[in-house]
Amino acid sequence: MKERRMECGAAVMNGCIYVTGGYSFSKGTYLQSIERYDPETDCWEVVGNLPTPTRSHGCICVFAV
Repeated sequence: MKERRMECGAAVMNGCIYVTGGYSFSKGTYLQSIERYDPETDCWEVVGNLPTPTRSHGCICVFAV
């Protein structure tokens, strides 16, 4: 993970783990970044940002069929 965090949201989509927002204890701030972990490459990547810093939230993944 690029930014160590707690109180974040997480979801699995297409075999990758997405972690959103949370609280950075080292920075003392709330986060708005979205990070993706790909187990095939064993790498974390920042893939976007939430509209505002967010913590203690949930995440879901919805698939349309």
